[in-house]
Amino acid sequence: MGTRHVICFVLAGGTLAGEAQLVVWAEEFGNGCNAGCYATAYTTGPNGAWTVTNTGTNGTCANRWFISCAENGNAVGACGSGCAGSGNPTLHVANDIGCTSPNGCFFCPSGDCGAAYDASCPPALCSFCCSCNSSQTNQRVESPVIDLTGHGSVTVSFKYMEGGQGANDNATLWYFDGTAWSQLADMPKTATGCGGQGIWTAYAVALPASANNNPNVHIGFRWVNNNDGSGADPSFAVDDIQLTVPYVPDCMGPLVNEVSNGPSGSKEYVELLVCGPPCTTMDLRLWKVDDNNGVLFNAFGTALAGTGSAAGHLRFSNAAQWAAVPTGSLIVIYNNADRNPLLPPDDPSDSSPQDSVYILGANHTLLQGCGTLPNPASTSSYGTTCVFGAGNWNYMSLRNIGDAAQVRRPDGTYFHGTSYGSNANNMNNGGLDLLRISTVDHTGRVLFFNDTDPRAAANFTSAPVAGNETPGAPNNAANAAYIAALRCMTPMPIRLLSFTAVPQGGGILTRWTTASEEDNAFFTVERGRDGMDFMPVGTVPGAGNSANMLHYAWVDGMPLPGISYYRLRQTDFNGGSTLSPVVAVLPDAGISVVPQGEALAVTLPVEGAWELIDPLGRTAGRGMLAKDRETLVNTGGAVGLMLLRITMGREIRAYRVLAGGPSILASPVR
Repeated sequence: MGTRHVICFVLAGGTLAGEAQLVVWAEEFGNGCNAGCYATAYTTGPNGAWTVTNTGTNGTCANRWFISCAENGNAVGACGSGCAGSGNPTLHVANDIGCTSPNGCFFCPSGDCGAAYDASCPPALCSFCCSCNSSQTNQRVESPVIDLTGHGSVTVSFKYMEGGQGANDNATLWYFDGTAWSQLADMPKTATGCGGQGIWTAYAVALPASANNNPNVHIGFRWVNNNDGSGADPSFAVDDIQLTVPYVPDCMGPLVNEVSNGPSGSKEYVELLVCGPPCTTMDLRLWKVDDNNGVLFNAFGTALAGTGSAAGHLRFSNAAQWAAVPTGSLIVIYNNADRNPLLPPDDPSDSSPQDSVYILGANHTLLQGCGTLPNPASTSSYGTTCVFGAGNWNYMSLRNIGDAAQVRRPDGTYFHGTSYGSNANNMNNGGLDLLRISTVDHTGRVLFFNDTDPRAAANFTSAPVAGNETPGAPNNAANAAYIAALRCMTPMPIRLLSFTAVPQGGGILTRWTTASEEDNAFFTVERGRDGMDFMPVGTVPGAGNSANMLHYAWVDGMPLPGISYYRLRQTDFNGGSTLSPVVAVLPDAGISVVPQGEALAVTLPVEGAWELIDPLGRTAGRGMLAKDRETLVNTGGAVGLMLLRITMGREIRAYRVLAGGPSILASPVR
C-alpha cells in the first residue's frame, strides 16, 4: 500500500495468433479526465454509461472505480505514468476521495493516484492511521449493453495490470448473458517491475457460446479487497477493451475502386464499386464512408495518437434508391466545393442515363454527415450515437501526404479500404487487408483498383492523375472486365479485340477488330458529347459468322467540336444488341495519334516532342517529332496504363495509353 507505482504494459491488440480479428465493439475510456473522475460519471462514452454494482460487503470508505489518466496508458512494454501529453485515461481502482480512507492522508491525500488502493489498517493499529474507516471493497463495474447480433465466436481482449494479496485483494472478469452474471476469468496477477509495481499485460478469452447472436451482452470487472491492511499495489487497471470476431473477407458491399487527390487544389473524389453476387442488388442504406487512416474501432490497430483520425464521416441515407443498388454499380462521391473537371454530369439517382453509375457531391441530400465521430481525442467508435445531418466534403478531405478511404457497414465495422502515405505520416497498413498502396506524397495522384482480388495490394496502382483519373468509368480494361462480371453483362456474340477512335484530317477514324463473329448482322458507331448519352452516326455490315480476324473502319466526317465519345453497338440477326467500351477522342487540328501494333504513329502539323510516362511518373522514353511526318512511339512492350505527353511550343497535349499484348489503345486527356 501507500506508494505511487510506475507501470509497464503489453498492449492487447485486435489480432489473435493464427487469424485476423475484426473489432465489433471497443472501449478506450476517453473522458479527458486527469484524476478524480468516478466511473459512475462516465455516462457520455461512445457506447453508453458504465455502472457500478455492490456485489458484497463494502466498508465506510471502500476503494472506488475511477476513469482518468491518473493511471495513464502508454505504449506497449513501456512503464506507465500519470497524465503525460494528451493523456490516455484508464479504468482503475483507487482510494476514495469522498471520505478519509485509512491511509489516504499520507499515501494519496488527493485520492485517485491511479491503480493504487488503500489496503486499510489492522483494527489494532487503526489509531495510528488517518482514520479507522474500513476500506473493504466488493464492487463490479459493468459495461453498457453490447449488441452481438450477427456475430459469433466472440473474443474479449484487453490490457490490464493487477496486484494485491492473493484472493483477498483480487480482480476478476465477469459476463452477463442477458439473464444472469457469471465469472468468466480470474486473471493472474501481473509481473512486477518498473520500481516493483505491476506491468501492463495482454489478456484475451473467448466469450461463452451464449454470447453468439446475443443482443444483450455485458462485460464487467469485479474488484475485492479485505480490511486487513495487507496487500501491495497496484490494485487493478484496464484499458483498450475490444470484442472481436474472426475476420472473413466478403464481397457484399461497396469496395473502394478509385481515390483521387485531384490535379490541383481539392478536386478530390472517392469512387466505390458495389460488389456482390452477379446480377443481384445490395442494400447500402446507412453504410459509412470515411477517410480516417488510424482509429481504434476499425481493426487498423489500437493506437490513437498521431494516426490521422479526424472527426466526421459520411453515410448513405435511408432513401429507397440505396436499398437495391445493382452489383457492378459505380458510385462517385466528390468534393462539391472544388469540382474535378473530369467528373461526368451529376446523376445521384442513376436516372439520366440509367447505366449503374451514380455521381453526387458530398453535400447531396442522399448522403448524410456526422461531424463528431469518430472522435480523434478519445475513442473512435462509429456507433449510432451521432446525430446525422447534411454532409460535406470536410468529413472526407483527403490529405496529400497520407490518408485513406474506407467503407464501413451500418454497425460501424470495417469492410474495405485503402491507404497511402509513409510511416513518417503515422500511416496504418491499410485496414485488415493491409492495403497501403503507396508511401509517396499523393499530391496530384490517383489510386485505383485493377482486377482479380480487391483485397490484394498488388491489384491496386498509384499513379499521376494525368491520364489515370476515370471517375464514373472503369479504371482500365481489366477493371472493366471485373465490373462487367458483377453486372452480369451478356457477352457479345463477337469477340472484339479492339475499338479505337482517333483524329484523321478533319474527321474521326473509328476502327475495330474482331477475332470471331456469330450471327452478327451489323455494327453501329454511336457518338456522344458527355460519355453518357449517345446517338447513332454510322453503320457497317457484319460478317454474319466468322472464325477469322476481321478489321473494320468508319470515318466520322463531321465530328463534334471539343472532346467527344464513341462506342460500338453490335446487332445480331435476332435484333439483340451489345455494346463495346466507350472511347474518348479530341479532334486535334492536324494532330494524329494512331495505334500501330505495340507502337503509336504520331503526326504533327508543326515540330514538337514526345515523352512517355509510366504509372510511377518516370520517363519511359522521349524523342522529337518532325512536321507532317509520321513518327513511331514504341512502348517497349510495357503492359498497363501510361501517359503520352506531346509538346508543341507552349502547347501540351496528353493521351492516355493502355498497352497490353499485341495491341495498344490511346485516348486524349481533357
